[in-house]
Amino acid sequence: MKISIFGMGYVGVVSAACLLRDGHEIIGVDPVAAKVADLSQGRSPIQEPGVPELLAKGYQAGRLKATTETSQALAGSEMVWICVGTPSRPDGGIDLSSVETVIKQIGRCLAGSADRPLIVLRSTCLPGTTSNHVIPLLEKESGLTVGKDIHVVFHPEFLREGTAVDDFFSPPKIVIGQAGSGAGNLLVEVYRNYHAPMFRLKLGEAEVVKYYDNLFHALKITFANEVAAVAKSAGVDARKVAEVFCADTKLNISSHYLRPGPAFGGSCLPKDLRAILRFAAVNSLRLPVLESVLASNEVQIKNLVARILSYRPRTVGMVGLAFKTNTDDMRESPYVKVAKELIGEGIKLKIYDPAVQPDRLIGSNRQQVQEALRHLEKLLVSSPEDLCATDLIVVNHAIIDADCIHSWLAAGIRVLDVANIKGVDRRADGYEGIYW
Repeated sequence: MKISIFGMGYVGVVSAACLLRDGHEIIGVDPVAAKVADLSQGRSPIQEPGVPELLAKGYQAGRLKATTETSQALAGSEMVWICVGTPSRPDGGIDLSSVETVIKQIGRCLAGSADRPLIVLRSTCLPGTTSNHVIPLLEKESGLTVGKDIHVVFHPEFLREGTAVDDFFSPPKIVIGQAGSGAGNLLVEVYRNYHAPMFRLKLGEAEVVKYYDNLFHALKITFANEVAAVAKSAGVDARKVAEVFCADTKLNISSHYLRPGPAFGGSCLPKDLRAILRFAAVNSLRLPVLESVLASNEVQIKNLVARILSYRPRTVGMVGLAFKTNTDDMRESPYVKVAKELIGEGIKLKIYDPAVQPDRLIGSNRQQVQEALRHLEKLLVSSPEDLCATDLIVVNHAIIDADCIHSWLAAGIRVLDVANIKGVDRRADGYEGIYW
């Protein structure tokens, strides 16, 4: 396949080298003449293990060319990869000037050409960029209609400097964002012999995936260093603690606790955070990330309350009151806090949680819930059907099914699903999730 790659920086050169190994014909495009001169002689303009050898072999096979001219690159290309930089502006915002320049150049060339390559945007972009910025600009400059005359996809890269070649050939995942079904079919062919999970998403979803990854990587590094500072302050070798932490692939290094959903609560997480933060303060340690966790958690709770109140309900039903499903532990439950806030706003509550039995509550569990909700027994109902006399229902626990939600919706009751109940028609009127 003939593929032109715009932007011969780190991502563009690595992509070119690896695609050459797969047998494709590559045309590197860059406005910097020195980069083009290097590539035109089969030399790498960047330092990355394995790249110089792959470029040299591709050049010797006659499948690597380079140019500064857009028209030369597009002639006969079946696919265009855009790998230009999207650096930060002084205010922290994303600088799309290089993407805009390339899109304009490509659009103008396509306007006077019969070529209709698949446009593949690899540059990291904020959600909405491809749909609201790139596609309209391309259509304006080319006179073509995306989805009809030509296709555009967003294809994020997951390459680490130092191991980029291995990351390209053995990717953790392959993500293709497309505006319509089938738009990315040609790109799928590039990865025919690759063994990695492939996700064909909407454009915005694919754009967010890249940020999801990078933000979590930044968080992991900072978290590890802050906890290590606590360990060192206590005279503990943080390397050994980290070894044990990373050995736990059931809860720690896993997908647990990484799905969007409710705020955390219970008898462990809040108190342990407070204890470590107090320990840090006594030992003059600054832990900015950990210090912000409890505050962020409270924001989630307040946002949920505000969302409920925005619908101006008179009566609200709640499915689940304990801090998690199948327990009666309400210590620092976010749902108890939500219930208290709603009552304070004059809203009548009906709560269904079969695990919570007021006459069996003991100790601090009983004390805390009585302080927040003095007449708990008057708020509880015995079945989901008892929630039908409400204006809005908040589903906190997955203890009801999709049929139950559909029956509420049919009765004209708005449902806010915090628990992500499976099988619900996501397009149903009056239904919404907490983050979807």
